[in-house]
Amino acid sequence: MRSSVGTKTLTTLLGVSLVGVASYLVYLLFKNDDEDDDYMSTLPKTSRFKVIELRIQKEMVRLLIGRNGKTIKQIEQQSSTKINFKSYDPDVADRVCVIKGSLEGCNIAENLIQEFIASQPVLEVCDMWVPQSFVGKIIGRCGEQIMEISSLSGAKINFTDDDRSAPTRRLVIKGTKEQILVAKSYIEDVIKQCEVNQQRLNASLAKREPRLPLKNPDSPKTPKETPKVEKISSMPGQPDSQFDVYVSAMVDPSHFWLQIVGPKATELDQLVDDMTEYYNKPDNREFHVLDKVEVGDLVAALFKYDNKWYRAEVLKIIESNTSEPEAELYYVDYGDTDVVPCKDTYEIRTDFLQLHFQAIECYLSRIDPIGATWSEEAVDKFEEWTHVAQWKKLSAKINGYTEREKTRAKREGSPVPGVDLFDVTNERDLDIAEELVKHGFAVFKKENELRLSTSRTTSTSNISVESI
Repeated sequence: MRSSVGTKTLTTLLGVSLVGVASYLVYLLFKNDDEDDDYMSTLPKTSRFKVIELRIQKEMVRLLIGRNGKTIKQIEQQSSTKINFKSYDPDVADRVCVIKGSLEGCNIAENLIQEFIASQPVLEVCDMWVPQSFVGKIIGRCGEQIMEISSLSGAKINFTDDDRSAPTRRLVIKGTKEQILVAKSYIEDVIKQCEVNQQRLNASLAKREPRLPLKNPDSPKTPKETPKVEKISSMPGQPDSQFDVYVSAMVDPSHFWLQIVGPKATELDQLVDDMTEYYNKPDNREFHVLDKVEVGDLVAALFKYDNKWYRAEVLKIIESNTSEPEAELYYVDYGDTDVVPCKDTYEIRTDFLQLHFQAIECYLSRIDPIGATWSEEAVDKFEEWTHVAQWKKLSAKINGYTEREKTRAKREGSPVPGVDLFDVTNERDLDIAEELVKHGFAVFKKENELRLSTSRTTSTSNISVESI
């Protein structure tokens, strides 16, 4: 009897012990990281369970984890350890990697991690300084060019958001030494091509002859005591930036026309040469005789001051009882006007209409005349300082827009841009508006008017002939 009771007691005790062991094993399997720490504190000093913390550069963490955690899982499997990272701290340069497991396993995991990091290529950062005028070419349309260079080289390439009025812009290239060298070579090729194109453009534009004679050839080109103005480099196509222009025609400082210095100016020169060659031949003119000239017609006409043929729009028909009717013409690529006999105007050949009209109507944005209108002397000085139709580059900056009653017959005009003009090619830079004020020909607009004008420029994202 006693033997039977003893046997049952022993069986019961063994069953309880086995349940306890099983429960403890389940606990170890599902316990979280914080419980690991609590558990460690209860182990005796001679335990072989270990926790190792490694500091790893943030740039390496993503590589160490691998796609979908593949790399870190392989290391865990090979070392029989558990590996995770402490919370991200943006103020610390490194991430803390925590390895938990047996002493041997932690050592294996640590060695595998160190070997993996040592096998990764060393990443470097290189800065390039690129002329502002070439930034758009390097980026390309919709970023296509810079993305292609990044893809071919394997490097990351980005322009910093520095002062866009500076002559150069910083380009940051990140990658291995080899990747950076490849990326730089592609970028340098683009810059060289831009420089070649710029040289060709300058050579072509240098051949331009004055469209009108100088009003006072012997007068000095710049007034005395010209104030110093900060010289800002050319950067077409960027907001709040300077871009090169010619003043092609003018009425006064509140009403003049610009041409953008660029490839379109070269295309215009070629167009004028082609039209002149074509319409100088009587047989060709016979094909384009107009039965009737009407207001709003686009015609080809000879400009009497240089004997070249240009595109023009008919503004007005002047009838006379004593002579043949005449047409007042607006030259759409230059902005000036002239009166010619209607019989001397001709239909424009279709292919001569492909180029956009190049004359951009503008006004000086910051000033008003002293009195109701501009004085004759103020107009003369403005013509002299801006080198009207003499094809000397000035620098311009958009500074607001205004609505103005259209002067052309059938074509509604866009809002007229106000600009600041600078002559930056002399030994001393010249702010045209400030010079007119300084010499007593103009006054600066009221502060509230100027603030309204400048605030409207924030919506301008690109400067081009088409958008203006």
